[in-house]
Amino acid sequence: MLSGVGAQEITPYSSSNESNSGLLKRAELLLDTDVITSIELSKKLLSKAQSANDVLLAAKLHNLLGKAYKKNNNAKKSLHHYLQSSQNYRTLNDARNQIKASINYVKILLDDKRYDELASSIETLLPTTLVYDDAFLIAQVLIIKADSFYKQKQYNVANTHYTSVLKYLTNKNVEIQKQLGETYKKLAQSHKRLKNREQTAHFYKKALDVYTSLGDLKLMARTLNTLAEAQRYLDNLVVALDYSNQAIEIHRKIDDPDGLAKALLGAGIIYRHINLYEKSLEHINEAYIYYKKIDNALGIAKAANQMGLIYTRLRQFDQAEIFYQITIDLPKRMVEEKTLASALREMAVIKLESDDLKAAMQFAKRAYATYKTKNLTSYISTTARIIANIYRAQGNKDQALEYYRESLSFAKKTGSKLYEIKSLTALAATLVGIDTNEAITLLKRSLALSTQIDDKLHMLYAYREIRIAEKLRGHISESLRYAEEEIALTEIIQNERDEDKLALEKAHLHSYKMEMELEMLREKEKLYQLELAKKNNEIEISGQARVISELELSKNKYASIALAFLLAACLTIVLLVYRSFIASKKRNEELDYLAARDPLTNCYNRRILFEVMNRDFLDLPQIDEYCILMVDIDHFKAVNDTYGHSIGDTVLIGVAKLLQANVRAGDSVARFGGEEFCIILPNTTKEQAIRIAEALRIKVEKAMFDEIPVTCSFGVTSIKFSARTPSELIEQADLALYEAKSLGRNQVILWDSSFEDFKLFRSE
Repeated sequence: MLSGVGAQEITPYSSSNESNSGLLKRAELLLDTDVITSIELSKKLLSKAQSANDVLLAAKLHNLLGKAYKKNNNAKKSLHHYLQSSQNYRTLNDARNQIKASINYVKILLDDKRYDELASSIETLLPTTLVYDDAFLIAQVLIIKADSFYKQKQYNVANTHYTSVLKYLTNKNVEIQKQLGETYKKLAQSHKRLKNREQTAHFYKKALDVYTSLGDLKLMARTLNTLAEAQRYLDNLVVALDYSNQAIEIHRKIDDPDGLAKALLGAGIIYRHINLYEKSLEHINEAYIYYKKIDNALGIAKAANQMGLIYTRLRQFDQAEIFYQITIDLPKRMVEEKTLASALREMAVIKLESDDLKAAMQFAKRAYATYKTKNLTSYISTTARIIANIYRAQGNKDQALEYYRESLSFAKKTGSKLYEIKSLTALAATLVGIDTNEAITLLKRSLALSTQIDDKLHMLYAYREIRIAEKLRGHISESLRYAEEEIALTEIIQNERDEDKLALEKAHLHSYKMEMELEMLREKEKLYQLELAKKNNEIEISGQARVISELELSKNKYASIALAFLLAACLTIVLLVYRSFIASKKRNEELDYLAARDPLTNCYNRRILFEVMNRDFLDLPQIDEYCILMVDIDHFKAVNDTYGHSIGDTVLIGVAKLLQANVRAGDSVARFGGEEFCIILPNTTKEQAIRIAEALRIKVEKAMFDEIPVTCSFGVTSIKFSARTPSELIEQADLALYEAKSLGRNQVILWDSSFEDFKLFRSE
């Protein structure tokens, strides 16, 4: 096995001085905001590391430069630095980081579609990874290998490798489980490309089970979307609708507008399939509104096209045109060409229906040109057939036949029997009377294919056209034979339509049942609220009855002089007890206040801070916006050392008063420890929190505390960054504060996930 000994034990140069660590950290932080400066800084530091023969620092910098050049879209330099990083780590016997750098190297090859080099590198890397025997790293290498086959459209081979990954992802670690879920999704997507519908649904369900066990709502919701689509392709419309509605419910609870829009669009398509057009329009329109809000042009186009399809189904062509035109009018660079071409194609069909043949041809030719450019054979076949239909409507049979033949040629290239059947029947129908013998040959081919895939409607069409053609040729007995086949098949189709209607009605009923159940839940909630209000009223009435009863008792007592004297004596005793109680209560309140406050600054203490945050986090899924600030007085030790602890206390008190005086009524300021404060900002966005922190920073900077100027550094974070506990949220703000101090102090820094990589620097 390769040695995993840490690099610091191998080279005397590994404990770089603090400035080198700081520069490395700065270069890493600049990666997301100023990649050019990050590269220049890393190169200078790399030169120093190489001069000092600091192999560990050089390895880290090569890795950082690999990331930076990847971000800067320079694959060649990125590959060079990842390779150098891997070699340096190998020199240090640091197998884990050597493998990680090599994984980044092969990922670049994958992104750059250099599949031959990738295959060779994987064959070198995989044995090393297997020797190191880290299941997660082995899985990553195998996934990249599978991804390379997937990208080359070798889906069966990709599936073999994705399946081999599964045995390495058995650990219940969250990161490994997420990778397991992702692998199941890739298996589903690969089977989807192969049109293995059952397997597609199976693996999406496996992914959903993983994300459900992790409690990851966003991944659950998005996988439910894709699972609903997979079930729709299997014609399991009731199951698909269930999954789709579950996705919508989850998306409404989390901040994922794009995911919600996709779920609504998916549900709308399912409702269209079960002929609930009103529900379909309702959901797709809501998706359209969400896409408009987040300015997602591709989503807007897809939703608009779907609404156009519904209105086309309803034969409300004016409405359909409006929505297709929305897609057509969007800036071309913002919309997928395929989506735009679909709108153009459907507009051509509408114009053909309304006999506006000139406009129909213009739209169809534009769609056709796009599909040709993209080499989308199935769409070329369909659009060529539409163009042929337009020529036929114009009476230009020669041009119509040319495009029908082209449609058939591309249909054969797709390998889809259905596309071939449609092209064969359209071409044959035009040839009847021109070359009836060829027409019959084509129709019999169409009939054979329709029988193979059990497409009864196209079988019926073929029977009808052959009957007409045989009669035209004078073959009456043959014509009668096909007429009998036509009649028998018509009866079968009618029976199946009745069954389909029943299935659709069941789907309708299921949809209404779900709506009713949802409405019942809402009604139960209303009843619960009414019951609660009723109980509160009963308690209030009971209290009033008690007061009346007491008053009545007092009245009876006052009726007797003897009882009056006794009452007076009792009242005296009660008064003494009451005074004692008030004094005790006041003292307890003072003690509670003191117990909740820091005695020096009068801010809340650390215990109260956590009590408040723990209480807030009890309702974590319902928290929409919530931020905290960590505040640290810059160079406070120097204040104590120069002026003494008494003056230091004065500065602490002054800063605390300033912070308390300049936050909002619902905000809380707590002394976290030493010269550090924590401010809770409920119902506050990260942008608002940054503005509040900046305003406080400026006020501190301008203030004087016993003639001493000081400044403060601020770390800001938000609940939107997925902290699950108060401690996690505070740690995020603390890392941001540490970053503010590292970058020169007296500034406000918002937490970033990249800060997690630098926790170790804090202990150096």
